[in-house]
Amino acid sequence: MPAPTTPTPPLRDALLLAAEEEVDEHGVGAVSLRAIARRVGVSHQAPGHHFGDRNGLFTALAAKGFRTLERRMLAARRRIPGDATPAERVATLGVGYMVFAKQHPALFAVMFRPELLDGDDPDLAAARASAFGVLLDEIVAARATGWGRHHSETALALTCWSTVHGAVTLWREGTLDTFFPGIGGAQAVARMVTETLNTGLAAEAGEPPPAPRPSRRRG
Repeated sequence: MPAPTTPTPPLRDALLLAAEEEVDEHGVGAVSLRAIARRVGVSHQAPGHHFGDRNGLFTALAAKGFRTLERRMLAARRRIPGDATPAERVATLGVGYMVFAKQHPALFAVMFRPELLDGDDPDLAAARASAFGVLLDEIVAARATGWGRHHSETALALTCWSTVHGAVTLWREGTLDTFFPGIGGAQAVARMVTETLNTGLAAEAGEPPPAPRPSRRRG
């Protein structure tokens, strides 16, 4: 009886995996369609057949990244205890974001580089919207309880995302250890910044909105 064979992934998936490995090992700038073809063991025309050109390859890789990010955040959300506060639920997604960046550095390196991507690609647009929707759903639910009630959903989403993304970027570049030695690993950093942000937003639930600042007239 012949030994069972391991199913071969579709060639497109194999090429994307090879592209991730190339980015991990050599950086975004060194990635070429020929190098990916050599890594997979196919003709050098194969990547062009699936992705067209280098931008098409990175666009497909970014779409894969956003879909993977969505799965990581959904997995993090499924592990949230039933008695968690809305603020804690939002913070958990931040941790999921950090874990994704740690586990998939090549995808993260490509996802937010618009000069590498086809911004009009419908698959990329759908993947972005779906991933962002996970965060936005939690923010809408949290805001309905009073959390961050003095701010728009857009402002809250931008603040939460940019806070965690900024921490991820500093961590990836090694800057956190320089300025904050002993701060801990990626998950500890994500939890720290999200909990700090959430503490302030949760405190607003019982406070009146801040008075608008008078505008300054020049001259």
